Amino acid sequence: MKKPMDLNSLVSSYNSLSEETFNELLSFFDFDLRKDEIEQISMFIDNLEIEDKYFGYFYLGYKIPQIDKEFDLLRFGENYILNVEIKSILKVDDAKEQLIMNRYYLASLGKKIKSFTYVAEHNSLYQLDDNENFQQIQFDVFEKLLSSQKLEHHSNLDELFDPSDYLVSPFNDSERFNSGSYFLTKQQQEFKEAILKGSAKFTIIEGLPGTGKTLLLYDLAKEFIEDYNTVIIHTGTLNMGHLKLKHQYKWKIIPIKDCKEIEHIKPKFIFIDETQRMRPHQLDYLIRYVIANDVFCIFSIDPKQILSLQEWDYDNKSTLMTLEDIEEYKLSKKIRTNKELGAFIKGLFNLNYMKYCNNTDNISIHYFNDISQARGFAEGLEIEGWQVIDYTGENWNGQLIEKMRLYRGLNAHGVLGQEFDKVLVLVGSTFYYREDGGLAVIRKNHYDPERMFYQSVTRARKQIMLLIVNNPEFMTKLTNALNKKKKQFS
Repeated sequence: MKKPMDLNSLVSSYNSLSEETFNELLSFFDFDLRKDEIEQISMFIDNLEIEDKYFGYFYLGYKIPQIDKEFDLLRFGENYILNVEIKSILKVDDAKEQLIMNRYYLASLGKKIKSFTYVAEHNSLYQLDDNENFQQIQFDVFEKLLSSQKLEHHSNLDELFDPSDYLVSPFNDSERFNSGSYFLTKQQQEFKEAILKGSAKFTIIEGLPGTGKTLLLYDLAKEFIEDYNTVIIHTGTLNMGHLKLKHQYKWKIIPIKDCKEIEHIKPKFIFIDETQRMRPHQLDYLIRYVIANDVFCIFSIDPKQILSLQEWDYDNKSTLMTLEDIEEYKLSKKIRTNKELGAFIKGLFNLNYMKYCNNTDNISIHYFNDISQARGFAEGLEIEGWQVIDYTGENWNGQLIEKMRLYRGLNAHGVLGQEFDKVLVLVGSTFYYREDGGLAVIRKNHYDPERMFYQSVTRARKQIMLLIVNNPEFMTKLTNALNKKKKQFS
């Protein structure tokens, strides 16, 4: 956990202590600084003619959890936050964009933000003002702000930031997305730049739930949509967000069942979301169309996120990897769910991993003998802002799933690519834990209840509520695993 540091102390330690001792000090403060960065910080503070008492309480190289958004220097105050970025040379557009991005991430704290860039090459200081003008200033401007800041102390900076606040959904936050009121993570941005510079006929963006693959796919589509004929194909029924983008913002978005419409649209770029759910003949048709018509195609895919037994056998990723002109990018950072929620989900699907779940403040579990009571409870929670995610019904031999349906909210197929702050899901009697701790179901027919359950809980950004119905054995094993973890810390 990062601790604030005095900048004079940092420079004195660097100049006077042995390299080994200094590195131990950096480890204690959880800082990772290069020599040139420390020397540039030393140059920066040499310009400040101010009492030494004002050089304390700076956080160096702080990163927002999961986002990997890094700030060179931060100092928190009740009246405003000071942010200084240290540069060896000045690239005006890049420096300005960085401060604008920093301000976006810090704005969630509800404080005024004073933003600066120090350039070591010319020993100069620049400020981003409230109107986003980036201009050179005198050091005394910063001195006055530093001395006037009313310090605010934080025991843990990570608690100030909720990573899920920065993952904008093209569907649930259509207006923010369309207006560009968001930023990509470092990994997303790197992949985006590589894809835009690349020339591959086919591109794969792969990632687990919550890694932001759909946002990256739609962000890339937005790059082309004004200058090129561009179409997005969604492998399911279009949700309200799709329809808003389609009708209000004039995006060309079609469901997979209408994929042959591309013959009339004649796009230059095709974007396909949830590729793992495409039927093999649909994927084969699109591949042949792309090759025959000199089109570029970008797929987003999560091979594990399937909903029916048939989809297990599609193996669309393997089909794509046989293509000659293809590039692949794997998103690895989960940003939709916070770490505690992610640890619970992992433990939920294998009790052996529940030992990594250190915080259950955002988890609720309720037990009912009667499905009608659970339905009434869910109705009340829906009024309180919880998103109920139900199981998708089956028309043939679907009695097992019918016994678990709440008949409220959206079903597992309807939430593909979406995200919600608070998610409520039912666990019925078909679920059980194997001897090895893994989650399983008694019987599968067409749709896989375990995969629908996975789809549902991974939509949550902040809170999960489970309604366990007529399944005392499941309830016992789950609560025992959670309580066992608690006892280790009591």
